[in-house]
Amino acid sequence: MTIQRCDELRLTGSGGANRVMEAELKRLVMRSPFDVRLGKPTREGEETLLYPFDPRVAWVAACHHRTASRVSWDLWSSPAVRLEPLFADLVPALSSDDRLPGGTSLRFSVEVGSSSDFESSPLQLRGVVKNALVDALASRGIASDVDADAPDVVFVVRRAGTPEARRTVVGIDVGGGARHKRGARVAAGLAPLRETLAAQLIMLSRWDARTEPLVDPMAGSATIPIEAAGLAVGAAIRRPAELSLHHLAAFTGLPQETPDLFPGTVARIVALDADATMIPTMVGNLRAAGLTGAAYEEAIVVGQQDVRTLTPDHIERLLPATRGMQPGVFCFNPPYGVRIGGEGGEAELLDLYADMGDALRNFPGWRAACFVAHPDFAYAFGHHATLTKPGSNANLRGHFLVFQL
Repeated sequence: MTIQRCDELRLTGSGGANRVMEAELKRLVMRSPFDVRLGKPTREGEETLLYPFDPRVAWVAACHHRTASRVSWDLWSSPAVRLEPLFADLVPALSSDDRLPGGTSLRFSVEVGSSSDFESSPLQLRGVVKNALVDALASRGIASDVDADAPDVVFVVRRAGTPEARRTVVGIDVGGGARHKRGARVAAGLAPLRETLAAQLIMLSRWDARTEPLVDPMAGSATIPIEAAGLAVGAAIRRPAELSLHHLAAFTGLPQETPDLFPGTVARIVALDADATMIPTMVGNLRAAGLTGAAYEEAIVVGQQDVRTLTPDHIERLLPATRGMQPGVFCFNPPYGVRIGGEGGEAELLDLYADMGDALRNFPGWRAACFVAHPDFAYAFGHHATLTKPGSNANLRGHFLVFQL
């Protein structure tokens, strides 16, 4: 048999996310309810981390990790790139695998990740893994039903590994699917930033929620402020009951509740937009995220304000609690001129970037962090970038940029 048993926790993110994902998981595990030491991960390229599987670490990642796009548990890998050898490898391996769910019945689905170098289509690859699972479960007396709408467990198959040692990997999604689907964004503006990228941007800005205010001057649907509030307190984005963990014996006895990992942190966040019609959208999304009400009156404020006329006085009037704090961080996702912005042409868009840079000169000592897909943003903005990191928002390629103002 050429198949190999795996036992690894896989965190997958956007291109170049490895360091941020590693730093976030280390931070979360240190404050988790478990006495566990997190080792150094193995890296697959710039967007995948592999850790020796520990259900406690997997629980933390599945419930709290914000910068990973997917969290899964690798079970088996095969060098097969054709359907028949893969099926022949999988059935006996899965039939004897005690990590699979038990019981008398199981609803499951199969998702296909990156598989461009497999010699059959993703649909065919999905079908052969599904058939292998049905046969393996039947050999153990488990009746199975393929249910894409309400599965108990989601299996994932992908091609993975280094270029010289690619393998077909089968595992279980333990993170609740695509991680950018938080459920808090009930309304979206034009060209919203994915939640996972918003969290990555905030991490790259090195914002300290205990001592620094955070301002999003182009908040749109409030994605960045919501992620900032969650990162500040270590709030969960998934609950164990929403995940497949309770179907897996490895997670037996782990907590069913997910309290904040950094309780007591009171972040100071200002969400602004020049467009008055975006204010109700921001408020609605903040409410859906549980970030409104008396408990947040001194923590998160929303206002209409054009960034080009923004001054420190505006920030202090909106959120008096920022007085006396250290210089803070601007985190924003400016228009790129691809989907929105630049109605008056390229020159108007570049003028906007330049005016933003001029306005933020009123905030010496602050930092500015943004994700932008326009190649001339940094030049027009007029500040020196201390960090430049490639990234992508859906299919749109761009860069994370951090400036010292």
